[in-house]
Amino acid sequence: MIKVFVALVLISLCCAACEPFDLDQKNFPICEKPEGTIGFTAAKLEVTFFLENKKGDIGAVGWDLGDGRNRSGNQFTVFYEKPGTYNVTMVLANQCDDKLSVSRLVTVTN
Repeated sequence: MIKVFVALVLISLCCAACEPFDLDQKNFPICEKPEGTIGFTAAKLEVTFFLENKKGDIGAVGWDLGDGRNRSGNQFTVFYEKPGTYNVTMVLANQCDDKLSVSRLVTVTN
């Protein structure tokens, strides 16, 4: 009889400690991987960069201009301080945290 009582107490303690389990349905985004290339036009030290041949889902576009400066956006114009060849890198990202990094050498002259 005592064994049955102990078993009932243990079961009631276990059940009393449990809370209802509520699992909300989560919606995760479905994304196409971002794709694109670096486009640019140069007029001496003035260079306009732009995202070219874009495909997929693109939420953000970041740029490393190869001279220590960074920019963001699909298109912008910069002035380099001196002529030279710069390794420009563009990073595309989407809301699913897919990323694509593309680099291109850009030569600017006086």
